[in-house]
Amino acid sequence: MSARSFSKFILSALPFLFFSCEKDPIQYTFQGSITESVNMTSLSGVNVDISQKTYQNNVASAFFINAGSATTDANGYYEISFNREKVVEIKIDLVKSGYFDEEIILASSQLTTEVPNITDKTMEPKSWVTFHIKNLGGLTTDEFTVVHYNFREGCAGCTTNEYFYYSGIVDSTFTYTTTGGKYANYSYKTPTGSTYIQDSVYTTLFDTAFVDLNY
Repeated sequence: MSARSFSKFILSALPFLFFSCEKDPIQYTFQGSITESVNMTSLSGVNVDISQKTYQNNVASAFFINAGSATTDANGYYEISFNREKVVEIKIDLVKSGYFDEEIILASSQLTTEVPNITDKTMEPKSWVTFHIKNLGGLTTDEFTVVHYNFREGCAGCTTNEYFYYSGIVDSTFTYTTTGGKYANYSYKTPTGSTYIQDSVYTTLFDTAFVDLNY
């Protein structure tokens, strides 16, 4: 082969050599199954959003940026893949109407690109409890006490599990968001009572239970 022919061969082969050296981007893959907490059945139609905090110019970002989204199928299953970056944290948000939102935070040390990152989760359905507290006697010196025990805390519209005091002439209504499919326990003590009366109410999924406390 002449020098000129050899040069032409090398030039024609260069694009192939460069193309063959290119590698597919390394990816993170996330998989999981979402269930509901009452019957532990698969939960379809859950919006799954994954966002990430990355290093930018060797500085950790203060904000999460969306990396991928999916919706669970009839079996409650989802799968999301995206190109790997230099990650600080991954956040997985689960949202479905009628259920409490769930958030999962994963550090970069918990992630792998070798196999799918399996993240299963259970979501709790919402329910509401409405208390109507009324002082029938109407004495300004009366004090009525209610204690909440196992209501859901830390969410919009939720209550706290503690003592609540109602003084004087009371005729008030309070509605609290809590987990459905369980008994919410409470106790109360009337102005003339010496002990607390224990009681509970069943929280029907996606519905409101009513409690009247008259004294």
